[in-house]
Amino acid sequence: MNVLIVVAHPEPQSFNAHLARRARDALVRHGHTTALSDLYAQNFDPREAASHFATRRDPACFDPAAEQRFSWDRQALPADVRDEVDKILAADLVVLQFPLWWFGPPAILKGWFDRVFVYGGLYTSAQRHDRGVCRGKQAMLCVTTGSSAEACSPDGIEGDTQLVLWPTLYTLRYVGFTVRRPHLIHGVRSGLVGAEAQAQTRRLAVEAEQLAERLLDVQRTPVVPFNTDDDWDEDGKLRASAPVHGPFIRRGQNWQ
Repeated sequence: MNVLIVVAHPEPQSFNAHLARRARDALVRHGHTTALSDLYAQNFDPREAASHFATRRDPACFDPAAEQRFSWDRQALPADVRDEVDKILAADLVVLQFPLWWFGPPAILKGWFDRVFVYGGLYTSAQRHDRGVCRGKQAMLCVTTGSSAEACSPDGIEGDTQLVLWPTLYTLRYVGFTVRRPHLIHGVRSGLVGAEAQAQTRRLAVEAEQLAERLLDVQRTPVVPFNTDDDWDEDGKLRASAPVHGPFIRRGQNWQ
């Protein structure tokens, strides 16, 4: 198995960085090939901009999707984007490792999606969802939160973390990935001292081992369900006979 681990945390000694290294080392020991994209260490620029494109389709007006396709077709993508696209295309499994910040991934990871999920390369209007470029590949999120599992539950004060992550999961689904259920590690706190700090260190060591074990047998992790292409009518509306998998796509009135 070829595994790409993308880590989005600014501190090299953070628990997220440790999880990424621990997962990589465990996979390598078991004979798997790994690539690690440490976005902060790479100084990856998350801002899509005209300045990234040496040759423009339209120098007068910057249309990000149009310029991405223009550069993809001419094999002229920015080097940092081309490297990440190559890693994705080579991977059987993509693991995104990040902390939950303000009910979403860090901005650098959102920008990685914006720039690396290239129009024309990783998706087109005819290549998405069931027919996505990344069909046959798997993806999984590993996410840490500062709050407890109870606070991040459906009736918790932080809201349902599984639901908060749905836009990120659907982004992966959009380009064709089979998405595995996220691996969540709650209660990762800084500033602890004494017995509390020691207890957290012991607990997080166990969590790191559990993540490595899960990746080594990723097929046992349930798949996040999404509607198939046949579930939509010609207007892009959910057919009456189609299942409903979650509150983001549902029947009935708009949420108020």
